[in-house]
Amino acid sequence: MQRLCSDEAHRQSCGRIVLGRSGRGGEWMQLSFSARLSLAALAAVIVLAGALAAILAFQLSDSGRRETAAVTSALAETLSRDPSVPGLVRARDSAALQPFAEAVMDEAHVSFITFMTPEGVRLTHRDPAEIGRPYLGSREEALAGESLTEIYEGTLGPSMRTIVPVRDDGEIVGLLSVGETLGSVEAELAPRVPVIVAASAAIVALGVLGALFVRRSARRVTGTLTPDALGRMVENYETVLHSIREGLIVTDASGRIRMYNDEAADLLDLPPARSGLIDVDPADLVVDAALREALMSGRRVVEETIANGDRVLLVNQEEARDLTGQRAGQRGRVMTLRDRSELQALVGELDGVRQLTETLRSQTHEHGNRLHTVLALLELGRIDDAQRLIIESTEGRQGLADRLIAGSDDAVVLALLLGKLDDAAEHGVHLELDVDEPTPRLPFSAAETVTVIGNLIDNALDAANTGPQPAWARLGLHARADLIELVVADSGSGFDPALADPFAFGASTKHPDADGSRGVGLALVRDVVTARGGTISITTAPTTVTVTVGRISP
Repeated sequence: MQRLCSDEAHRQSCGRIVLGRSGRGGEWMQLSFSARLSLAALAAVIVLAGALAAILAFQLSDSGRRETAAVTSALAETLSRDPSVPGLVRARDSAALQPFAEAVMDEAHVSFITFMTPEGVRLTHRDPAEIGRPYLGSREEALAGESLTEIYEGTLGPSMRTIVPVRDDGEIVGLLSVGETLGSVEAELAPRVPVIVAASAAIVALGVLGALFVRRSARRVTGTLTPDALGRMVENYETVLHSIREGLIVTDASGRIRMYNDEAADLLDLPPARSGLIDVDPADLVVDAALREALMSGRRVVEETIANGDRVLLVNQEEARDLTGQRAGQRGRVMTLRDRSELQALVGELDGVRQLTETLRSQTHEHGNRLHTVLALLELGRIDDAQRLIIESTEGRQGLADRLIAGSDDAVVLALLLGKLDDAAEHGVHLELDVDEPTPRLPFSAAETVTVIGNLIDNALDAANTGPQPAWARLGLHARADLIELVVADSGSGFDPALADPFAFGASTKHPDADGSRGVGLALVRDVVTARGGTISITTAPTTVTVTVGRISP
């Protein structure tokens, strides 16, 4: 190639050749799916027409040979039974047999009729010069009294021939071979070839019409999309089927968004998800900077919590997978988004179980100690002291217990507060409860009630326990016209002024736990309250958290 392109003219010529090849390849790659499908259909029809023509030609040739074999066999049997033939053959009378054979050959249109002795010496032949010479072909079957049809190459070339015995009073006195050269057979079949060609052409013509129909039909479905574009769409849809969990965003290898579902559109305030190809630059999205960075970089994200506006999202991002389940980074990335508020029900249920377990444990411990103490006092005869201990143990709890047994409308609140009284005692904190009667019914589910009240009291007990003594915490639950007000205060030192948003996920004045669970409680409370249309606020001196929500209509 370098030698051919050594001078400027040759280099320009070579460049044109290379560009020409690239252009043709580019034109093929730019063909739409419908165009490629129609061309493939047309090619298949052409191949089918060629195969059909070959089959017809073979069958035509085979049928011609079968017809020739039938003619030679019938003619040979007929001549062998002619009354004059056995005597002439026995007498070896070539002078009489040759004219007879020539006359029959001309009338029957066969290539040769050869009479011969049992030893195979010719008595007649198409070429008189061959008379007296040995016959070329099989004779064993004829000598055994059978007829034989075969293809054999003799003096006239390859031919289809039938050889039969010639009998005189049952004795085989000679042999007779009648044949037609294959060239003559093919010449007779030549007039039928145009029929095969015409049939093949008709099939191709119908194939062209069919290809046009296929193209038109395919274009209705795929439009002018190329196979590459359709393949990308299929890959995206397959990615959805194999990877979707909640809100879903699919980005390609360059980081551009190619697909998102309705849940992702709702979580990120995107335009409604639509069908077809999507091409969005993550840099143009009005989302949290951390979320935008994750989309643009394509980095792996595992259970990362990102605050986006008024939503707290649990984000995962992985490389896409192919149909075999293998990672395929060239297909892009798949990001899933989960609203933490949807997890609060599960968190609340788990927290409820934990609260119940702790309550039972503390009650068992406390009641066991008190019962042992009461028993000891009774055994010592100090009945007055035992009575005072029993009264002190039930004081502050009896009212709640009576209301719970009486079937209060909000038994979850009362049961939770009973448990928290024991928790406060274990923490060394005096818990004051001020709950309207009848108990105001909060507009929360049972799990959400445990989440809100449980987290607020736990935070108050923790804060009071680390603050000045005596430690105390108060809870008030009151009905105010159309609103319900929940107030939790404590004697703790209050929130760190450096915290910009005490309700933000992860915000905490405590040392972080190993599992990163600090700074979760108030964020969950805020999410539940705001989801129900309520408000939450914090004041100081003393630290007080106030939750206001609408009452449930009777």
